[in-house]
Amino acid sequence: MAEVIQFPKRTETQTLHFDEKHAFGEIGGLMLSLVQEQDKADTPYTLVLFGGDDVFFPLESFEPTPEGLELAKIAGEITLRALAVGHENWAE
Repeated sequence: MAEVIQFPKRTETQTLHFDEKHAFGEIGGLMLSLVQEQDKADTPYTLVLFGGDDVFFPLESFEPTPEGLELAKIAGEITLRALAVGHENWAE
């Protein structure tokens, strides 16, 4: 008798919209930005790397507080510097 293989059920696709809270800059076609889900002040701040056609890579989330925002900005500045050093080394 043939074995029945269950296929995974489809998951729902959800589209999220974000407000950019801070743009850190662009390095080698990659852009680093701090975003928060649009019209939802209680959602975390997220440090995101954008680039190319379909690069959307969340790096880290921070609490939706003034302290969380400051920590996110500090982490973003450090990340941008690290990306700049890495890009300089890769480009050689």
